[in-house]
Amino acid sequence: MSIKKVYIGLLAVVLAGCTKENRTFTLKTIKLNDYKRTNLPAQKLYLEFFDDDIAAPLAHTELYPNTLPLPATLNVYPPAPMTLYKKGYHVQLWGDSTGYISSCHIDMDDYKIIFPIDMDVKSDSLNVDLMGSWK
Repeated sequence: MSIKKVYIGLLAVVLAGCTKENRTFTLKTIKLNDYKRTNLPAQKLYLEFFDDDIAAPLAHTELYPNTLPLPATLNVYPPAPMTLYKKGYHVQLWGDSTGYISSCHIDMDDYKIIFPIDMDVKSDSLNVDLMGSWK
């Protein structure tokens, strides 16, 4: 019976230490896994990262030619601090010659993240992975 109490105590400590609701996640890279390609010319793609409450992008990625294979991991500039559990965010895919291509919304109600290293976010036309670290 005392071993049970020790295990329960350890479990409680681990679970309490894993909560991230009041911590900031810093987005460092976005992996472009796939997007809906419909007669797009050869161009360079990039992703923009938005807070749902602000019209201007918080960050953007480097350029990536759409003629190269996917997935492609792209650095985010500047690294974007996020309070994932308090705000809504979305990612948009853009082409340097065609403009806006598609987007996906990050709905934290769909995720139960303890240590996010790679968070898959997708819509019917865009699939990306968000990668970063907690502070």
